[in-house]
Parts: sequence; C-alpha cells; structure tokens
Amino acid sequence: MRASGVDVTELVTAARSGDHAARDELVVRFLPLVYTVVGRALRGDPDLDDVVQETMLRAVRDLPALREPASFRSWLLAITVRQVGTHLHRRGIAERRTVPLADAADLPDPDADVDDRTMLHVALTGQRRQVARASRWLDPADRMLVSLWWLEQAGQLTRAELTEAAGLSAAHAGVRLQRARQQLEVSRAVVVALDARPRCAILRAACAGWNGVPGPLWRKRLSRHVRSCPACRGTTAGLIPTDRLLPAALLPVPAVVTAATLGKVQAAPAGVVASPGRALLGKLAGTVSTRPALTLLAAGVIAAGAALLVPQSSPEPTPPAPTVAAPPAPSPNAAGLPPGPVSLESVDRPGRYAAIAASVGVLVPVDEAGGQSAAFDVTPGLADPDCFTLRARDGRYLRHMSWRVRLSWPDGSALFRGDATFCARPGVAPGSVALESANYPGWHLRHRHGELWVDLVPVGADSSFRVRAALR
Repeated sequence: MRASGVDVTELVTAARSGDHAARDELVVRFLPLVYTVVGRALRGDPDLDDVVQETMLRAVRDLPALREPASFRSWLLAITVRQVGTHLHRRGIAERRTVPLADAADLPDPDADVDDRTMLHVALTGQRRQVARASRWLDPADRMLVSLWWLEQAGQLTRAELTEAAGLSAAHAGVRLQRARQQLEVSRAVVVALDARPRCAILRAACAGWNGVPGPLWRKRLSRHVRSCPACRGTTAGLIPTDRLLPAALLPVPAVVTAATLGKVQAAPAGVVASPGRALLGKLAGTVSTRPALTLLAAGVIAAGAALLVPQSSPEPTPPAPTVAAPPAPSPNAAGLPPGPVSLESVDRPGRYAAIAASVGVLVPVDEAGGQSAAFDVTPGLADPDCFTLRARDGRYLRHMSWRVRLSWPDGSALFRGDATFCARPGVAPGSVALESANYPGWHLRHRHGELWVDLVPVGADSSFRVRAALR
C-alpha cells in the first residue's frame, strides 16, 4: 500500500532503523487520520488535541515493538482507540471529582469546538451537521465505532483495518456496527425533533430537568416520545440516508496541533531523536497558508524555529528569568501574586473572573455563592520558585496543554511543572498583573471568546488581571 511518494512500509522500516526524516514523514502523513478518528469520537471535548498528540507520541515510542511494518495503519488505529478509551475513563473520574460552576451562562458551545474548527471547513450541509450532532448522543464505544465507520465509508479504511483497530472479530464488528448505526439514526431523529420550530409541546415537557448536554440516558427517554409522536416523526420526513451524508475527506489538522505533535515526537525517547529540517518547517508554513486565522500564531512558531520543534536538553524551552519577583507578602494591588487564596478579575471585562468549568479555563461572571471554581491558592512555581503556580481547592493545578488552560492532577514530569508555572509581569492597568508561561516565554494567559488560553501575544487588556481576595 502506498500513501504518497515513499511506500508506507518502507517509511516504517526506515523509521524503526533510526531514520529521522522517515519518522517525521510518518507523523505528517498519519496525523490527519488520527485527528479525524479522535475528533469525531470526542466531538466537543476540550482535550481533543492532547489525545491526538499523546496517540502519536505513543506510536512513535512503541514503533520498535511493531512486528509487521505493513500493518502500521491498523496498529496505529488500535492505539488510537485505546487512547480514546483511556481518556474517556479518566474524564469520567475527573468529572466525579469536579464541583460544577454555579454560573456558567457564558460557557462556550461544546458543539463549536470540533465542528466550527474542522467539520465546517468541509462545507457540511444542515443535515450533515445534524448527523455530527447526533453522534454526541451515543455511548462512547458506539461513538468510536461510528468514527471508524465514517472512515470506512470514505474509503480511508478497509473493514479488516476497522475490525483490527476495534479489537473485534469480523462477525462481532458487523453486529456492533449495525447497533451503533441504529442508535445514530435514533439520535438523529431526536436532534431533528429538538430543532423543530415550534417544538412539540409534549417533547418540550419531556425535556424538563434536562441540562442540555446530549447523552445516552436522555436519548432513550426522548426517543420513546419521538417514535410515538406523529408530529415529531413528521420532522424526519425527507432526511437523506446517513451513509450518503458522510464527508469523504479527512478533517484538516490545525497547524498548531501539527507543531505541538512534532515537538513532542522530537523529544520522544524512542532512540529516534533529531531536529526537524527546513522541509518540515516548510510543510508547516504551507499548512498555515491555507488557514489565515492561524497565520499570526504559526508565523511566531516558524520564526522562532526551534521554539516548539527543536529538542533541547529537556522537552521544554528554558524558562526566562522573571522580571517581577514575588515579595514575601505583597499587596493584592502590586504587580505580583500574593501567596495564599486569590481570584483573578479581568481588566477589560470587570466583574468577570478566571474560573474553571468542566476542568477547563473560562471567563465568567461569578458571584460570592459560585466562587469556589474561581479561587486559586498561589504557591511558589513548580518549575521556578521565583514564579507562581495556581492550585485549585481539590488539589489540581492550573496548567496549559496545547495552549488551552485547564486543571490537571500533577504527574511528576518536568513538562507538567513547566506548564503549571507562570511568571508575573506588570499588566496594562495600574496594579494589574499578567501571567507569562514559564516554559514558553512570550506566551501569556489571556481570555478570548469566554475561554482561557496561553497565546503568543504582547501583554494587553485581555491578558491583564486584577488580583482580588478569593471569592467564597
């Protein structure tokens, strides 16, 4: 089997023998496949990019253990399926530990994450969007199978590769796929009925108590009414069969995900370590040229050259010396962070605070009754004691992963310590503070569209915060 240019089996054999260029080429070729599988299985999940990167990293590290280079695709897909399952298991544990934010009116739409960034770029029709949304009502295992089935229908996978990736026999895979497709059709009917305007009054009453988050339990409850209601059944008339709506192309991978993945691969201790050449940076530049929204960010990556892609003695760039040292007990109005519990109020959005909802950073209005998720304990930086680390009350730490700010449990790695360390810089308003990433100098914590990110931007009003007493 050939992808483009060099045969994939030859690439795998060369990469296993220590050919750096072959390893990088494998990552570039197969990242869209992995991104598509994970993106459709974890639609709307804020950790999507991280799961993709960890999947590729694990594949690179385990490449010497692959017995048959010709089976690389199915082997990679099996790793992808396992990584998605592991992530869903960990997310379930984290959600049980997480106290929900009281006021979450401005949380970003979960449908907008993958759909807006990628699916919309392949010109989904209204019904295609409904199919994409319907997949979010499936059980996690069924979502994974549907994701693989989509690739099979698009000609990107064979049935043999699908069954091997899913760890099923051919007969069992057929049964499971039939069930998953039936559940997808049921979910699609629910989505269409919910979208109807005016909505069926009985269906509206059946939604009482629903928090608006799609899931298998509410699919079963609502589908019982949809199947028995003539008005709701009528909304599904004229729907195009699902298998004729599936996009034939792989999802385009954001350039920042490509850069971050290659950066992790360069640091992977698999006996294949090298810096990327000019050709690799050229590929990244070419990707960016077709995605104008990423041009500014990726231009910084390419101009920096080694900032993200060239391995150092450690996986992270060396943290800068902070320009503002933390005094023993600074005033909350000083350009620093006082030790102990604090809350961070946005300079350009007064009354809105940096907070956590569903383990990711957001900017929301928080009153005193809902302030638990907007309070952090300031401690000396894990990677640099002259900088700061912010710890939530449940023991997790505020960190950036693929530039998204979120809470994570410490794993003891140098990467985690760097991601969870921020250096205080003067903000644009008197007495305000900006937080610069310790392991990515020039990248500041900021809010955009109600979300918290670490971006390569100069200090501005959207990256400046006033240090307030911790909300209780």
